[in-house]
Amino acid sequence: MSDQTAPPATLALMDSKGSAIEEWELSAKNTYYIGRGKNNDITLPFSWISRQHAMLQMEEYGVYNIIDLGSSNGTMVNGRRQHAATRLHSGDKLQIGSDKTTLVFLHDYTPEPPTEQFDIEEETVAFLQTELVTILVCDICNFTSLSENIGVESVSNILAAWSKKVNELVEHNNGSIDKFIGDAVMATWVGNDSQEQKILQAMRTSLSISEMTALLGDKVADLSTPLKVGGAINTGEAVMGNIGVDGGRDFTVVGDVVNLTFRLEELTNKVGVDLLLGATTSDYLEQCPDYFTRCKYVIKGKKEPVAAFGCSFEQLREYLQNKTS
Repeated sequence: MSDQTAPPATLALMDSKGSAIEEWELSAKNTYYIGRGKNNDITLPFSWISRQHAMLQMEEYGVYNIIDLGSSNGTMVNGRRQHAATRLHSGDKLQIGSDKTTLVFLHDYTPEPPTEQFDIEEETVAFLQTELVTILVCDICNFTSLSENIGVESVSNILAAWSKKVNELVEHNNGSIDKFIGDAVMATWVGNDSQEQKILQAMRTSLSISEMTALLGDKVADLSTPLKVGGAINTGEAVMGNIGVDGGRDFTVVGDVVNLTFRLEELTNKVGVDLLLGATTSDYLEQCPDYFTRCKYVIKGKKEPVAAFGCSFEQLREYLQNKTS
């Protein structure tokens, strides 16, 4: 529940010299949409901004988060691209689609904690451990164009149906949903069975999501191109636990393995493959070179090119059929 007594925050659009040229007071409601389309609460009419680009939400105790809604050019906070809901602090600079569009978040207010007293360590991290985890990230390709072609309401209906089906498919393959981010999903596999089995379950899930997405697209009359997804699977050690305090804790997975999975998924459409496997993932799989193509990619934040294996969903289907035959 939001803190209605908190003073309102403001969002200011800055010019190239750092002066505010337009301001919005965030006081009328708890959720604000930012984008190029006229139906947004904060309209930024620039070509590099998606029609519905990002969302601001006010949570408990006056905490504000920004969430990218699957935009093409991304949302950055203080120069770092965000892939999940990110808490904002007064003075944070938001780059929406490009550093040519900078917004400054201002909130002269320190959120008050709950009246109950908690032990500091217990409140910060209720549970924390390092695990070997396999991560799957899938998102709907060309989501911005889709929004422009069929409108926000139709896209919202597609996302609702897609998210529900994705959740069912992940659970059917013994995975867990970590989060939905706009038109993307992050799922994890952690358990006592073999690492190869977890990866195969993630692979089956990605293939099922691809098939489900295509069928969902066939039911939408106004689509000019087929509905499809791209995906990435990566394996490595990550920190897992109930992390965070500001407005609540969520069980999540953090670490370099997560960041790399998102980076690989972003590459799929650019390099013309449906799925990319991290090199560590491929180490657990037999016959991987027989079905997948090994490549190296320059990844932002990495000093050396990163090895990965790419394939189409048809190649993935052949590989999985071979594993069960």
